[in-house]
Amino acid sequence: MSRLDAYWFWSGLPTEAEMRAQLAGFRAQGFGTIYIQARLSMPRALYLSPEYLAAYAQAVRIMAGLGLRAGLYDDYAWSSGQAGGRTVEGADHLRETHLFWAESTGRDATIAGIRATLGASLGAAVRNWIHEDGAPRLADWAPVAAVLWSADGSVRDVTDAVRIVAVGADGMTARLDHSLPEGARWTLFARARIANSRVINYLLPEAGARFVEKGLEPYARALAGLLPDPVHCLFFDQPAPVLYDWEGRTGNLGNSLLWSDGFAASLVARGPLALQLAALLRDLPGARATRSHVYRTYTALFQQSFLGSLRAFCDRNGLALTGHEILPHVASFALNGGFSSIDPRAALAADFFGTDRWRDVTAVDANNLDAQLAPLLGDSIARASGRRGCWCELYVTASRSETRAAGQWEMTPQALRAQLIRLHMLGASRVILHALFASEGDATPSALDNLRFDFAPGYNLQPWWPVMGALASEAEALADFIEGAAPPPRIALLYPYETALTEGPRHAHAQTFGRWAERLVALGHPPLVVDEDGLAAMDGGCRIHGEDVAALVLPEVTALRDPEVLARAEALGLPLWRGMPEEQDIGAALPDLPQISERTGLRSLVAGRDAEGWWRVALFNEGDAPLEAQLTLGAGLVCEAGPPEPSRRLSLALDPQELRLLRLRQAEPVTDVAWLPKPALVPVMELRDGWTLATSGAARAISVTEGWQAQGDPAFSGVGRYSCRFTLTDPMALTLELPGLACAAHVRLDGAEHGAVSHAPFRLPLGEVAAGQHLLEIEVMNTGANRFYAGTPFAGDLWPDASGLTRPPRLLRKG
Repeated sequence: MSRLDAYWFWSGLPTEAEMRAQLAGFRAQGFGTIYIQARLSMPRALYLSPEYLAAYAQAVRIMAGLGLRAGLYDDYAWSSGQAGGRTVEGADHLRETHLFWAESTGRDATIAGIRATLGASLGAAVRNWIHEDGAPRLADWAPVAAVLWSADGSVRDVTDAVRIVAVGADGMTARLDHSLPEGARWTLFARARIANSRVINYLLPEAGARFVEKGLEPYARALAGLLPDPVHCLFFDQPAPVLYDWEGRTGNLGNSLLWSDGFAASLVARGPLALQLAALLRDLPGARATRSHVYRTYTALFQQSFLGSLRAFCDRNGLALTGHEILPHVASFALNGGFSSIDPRAALAADFFGTDRWRDVTAVDANNLDAQLAPLLGDSIARASGRRGCWCELYVTASRSETRAAGQWEMTPQALRAQLIRLHMLGASRVILHALFASEGDATPSALDNLRFDFAPGYNLQPWWPVMGALASEAEALADFIEGAAPPPRIALLYPYETALTEGPRHAHAQTFGRWAERLVALGHPPLVVDEDGLAAMDGGCRIHGEDVAALVLPEVTALRDPEVLARAEALGLPLWRGMPEEQDIGAALPDLPQISERTGLRSLVAGRDAEGWWRVALFNEGDAPLEAQLTLGAGLVCEAGPPEPSRRLSLALDPQELRLLRLRQAEPVTDVAWLPKPALVPVMELRDGWTLATSGAARAISVTEGWQAQGDPAFSGVGRYSCRFTLTDPMALTLELPGLACAAHVRLDGAEHGAVSHAPFRLPLGEVAAGQHLLEIEVMNTGANRFYAGTPFAGDLWPDASGLTRPPRLLRKG
């Protein structure tokens, strides 16, 4: 079963011939599910038009005929709920309304300089999509509450003494009707509707229902007979309000909150509104309980109003509901290490376990090319819902320029392969690539409104696209290997939701949680992340969600919703850790599991035991140099792929970028160390001279000590055809090594195909080669960076990128 899916970006409507050709290519390269996604480069008037829906349905029918499945991505661009702006058209009351505040030592308090953050930082295309005219314009200002802070620390409600004296499109001023006591200050809370925002007020049930009516029901009608097969799921993407900041914002809460009458009424039912809002900003007596109540109420209303509408649509149409919220930890292990500038409590970005209860399939997103928390946390959340593994969207942002949305046309198959391996080792069951492109855009150097620079690469436009299928097959085999094992005992890491609500994202819990997750992953024993409900359900056998737990980590936890949960966990006698991971003997808590010595560049995973009783272990050398890995298992072990005699230790050499999947058993040792065999290769000859290269014209003599970008083809992206002749004096089995390959190659010897190579150490067996003269042909594929970034501000200092053969190929034989 394929484990690789993708978004298919449309900026216009592909023709039937284009659809058939591209979709056949996707199927041939190992993709399973395709999600059509209308991007910002598509005119909004085209989205959901009859022409668009007809083309969409035609594409899905073609997918069905090819054996592909389809997922329904639920909106235009991203941030679900807007229906390309149709949800709020003619329904201004559904546009987002926010709560703002200001503090003053005088009678006047001013809220000013309101600006959008996060998504708006991606550039003009996003700003113009979020807000008509590109910047927020506020209206319908009204005071909500006010409190007076006395010099002695007391606080009192002065809401009735406040009146608005001035309003504007980006702020307002209110006045306190009496003078302030000496040393006192006051805080104004006011709400305003963002009059030109296309983003809905997610707290309003009517907004969720209207999104379904305007944005999803047209799909259901157009896809009649195609739901729920081949269209099998609905995917939502980061439903969230615009996260606003402004001049003079103070207190514990880092962004404005959505506001509605229903939300206000829920808070008033608990007590005075002004004092509850004050507790969101300052540490008043009882502030922790108040913050927990306010944010839990806010989140529950958000989930019910919006996700409840999606849930009902899916139930009516037989679709699975999946998708992901904003993940502040994206690209990081720390809970706020990705989108560190936002306050997750203001978005649907903290209650990960609660949000999952609305879904049928857990989904997350991952950014760029490093190990990170998202798939690990996603897999744990799925287990809390009785599932295993998560779907992980992978998108990349620019590292060579400050325009993040320009993406990475320099992405190599080696880099993508390595990240697929990491994601599956961390808990992803499927990976959704962001993205395949229906067209290539144009040379206009504009991010997002030009498809070419819309979170590139478009993988199907990469010259190395023909090797994608091999990457998909290897990723599938890895995921099957991992999921073929029952999980081992694990260390449980509490997701400190109550602490996150009461302390905020800057508190030490966020970094400490990340340190623990990253440390356990480095040891090959990723934690089982649990919430308070998971702890409460832990049985006397120390099992959570049916899995054995060896220890419990409470990362800088200052608050629990139910303190009795901790007492029950302590009564079970589990090791209970609160400090940093370096302070604990982690190995001692997992004495019966395989242990892998740490090495720079080595990623490892003890996946568990399979049905035959073998321990399954995955090892991946993500570095550029060979390394030696050592494993132990109790007193001794035997490896299925190694010598039959058990040993105390198992050692094996890993080439750069090598992935090894091992099966181990515990056994009484008869030797100290066993080595997994790896044949040595010795040089036969270096092929330095006599090369020709054909790129866009006739073949010409070329050096293989530097790439073609330095020899007349700086802006060429495509396939370069190298050829040379060599002579063997004796027949022998040869291996071709391409030590300077940028970045993938197909190889022919004497006209016979010998396959492709796309990752280090870039070696390819040629088999037995006769004595005499031979013709070696190497078709090298580079990336799209040299072509697509040429002449743009996105090229960076690295352009042009190394392309072709940059070091002489070598012929090797077994030593």
